[in-house]
Amino acid sequence: MRVALAKNTLAVPPTYFAVQHALALQGVHDFRFFAAAAEITDAAITSQLDVFDASRFFGLTAGLGWARRERIAPLLGGRVASAIRRWRPDVVHQHFANLSGAAVAAAERLAVPLILTVHGADVYLPLTDAHGRPGVAGTILRRHQRIVARAFDHADRILAVSRYLAGKAMEAGADASKVAVHYQGVDTEIYRPEAQARSDRVPRIVAVSALKEAKGTRDLIEASIALSALRPHELVLVGDGPLRAVAEAAADEHPHIRVRGGLDREGVRRELAAATVFALPTKKDGAWREAAGLVTLEAQACGVPVVVYDSGGAGEMLDDGTTGVLVPEGDIGALSDVLGQFLALAPAERAAVGARARDWVVANRSLAGSAHELDAHYQEVIG
Repeated sequence: MRVALAKNTLAVPPTYFAVQHALALQGVHDFRFFAAAAEITDAAITSQLDVFDASRFFGLTAGLGWARRERIAPLLGGRVASAIRRWRPDVVHQHFANLSGAAVAAAERLAVPLILTVHGADVYLPLTDAHGRPGVAGTILRRHQRIVARAFDHADRILAVSRYLAGKAMEAGADASKVAVHYQGVDTEIYRPEAQARSDRVPRIVAVSALKEAKGTRDLIEASIALSALRPHELVLVGDGPLRAVAEAAADEHPHIRVRGGLDREGVRRELAAATVFALPTKKDGAWREAAGLVTLEAQACGVPVVVYDSGGAGEMLDDGTTGVLVPEGDIGALSDVLGQFLALAPAERAAVGARARDWVVANRSLAGSAHELDAHYQEVIG
């Protein structure tokens, strides 16, 4: 089976989720990725996956840097659609419903099934009030809403990355008969425990996310500062974003806080493997809530207990009370208390929780299992 994977822009790292199933299913199906603009700096990906990058095949843009090519990507949908049609796939699989026009048009023209995976931000677009955004902002939002609605209408199957997001997709207008939950799995061979990574070290809380309000950056910093006198520890913030200056100011004042900035996949893996406990205090931001949270799975696959705000689909990424703990969204006191409880565990007790966490991910959220489920969806839509 020839499967055309499509996404408006593709940057690897960080967006491994868009290609990992294709890599796992190589030898089962023939995959090609189609993007208006792509920037792949991981040599392992470029050597294994065939990628059509419209911005590299357009004379005026081929020499531009990534930032500029990313900005003009929405203008190159026609070239992407033409390239998909020329390749003549049996299935078109689009990631994200917004900016999906090229995949929708190609699938319609070829009369082949269209699978749409929704990830979160795309689903919230139809749920955002365009009337509250006058002028150009409102016009752009309404355009994106039309694109999402068309993708929902034309898709043969809509895969949501959590039960929570599946419900939101139906609320946003998706036909319930088309919607299925497809959890994105993580590679448990890449993300695995390293016992020596945590030996003879100060206990460490690790967070990997954009540094912004919606990811709870301020909440975690406040919880860590409150906890530091009672339970000495390091707080390691991996990521970048609008609150980086706030995080760095906190680190200047409180030496136990370290801001690592953005890291590649190997860097993230090392930080997770060295964690005592992982934290993701993600919370509501307008219409948005966390759809899933793959990094929560990556941490557990590394044998690390997790503490997560109970927000959106984030709670579906752990077994509450067994592999980690869900904390009420926005409850900074509870966040601090639960993190402290994990820091206070004896090494053997914490290792037992970590072992249960890895076992749960291997059994329920592995890339191998997720790829098997996706293959079944491909077979079913082909009929």
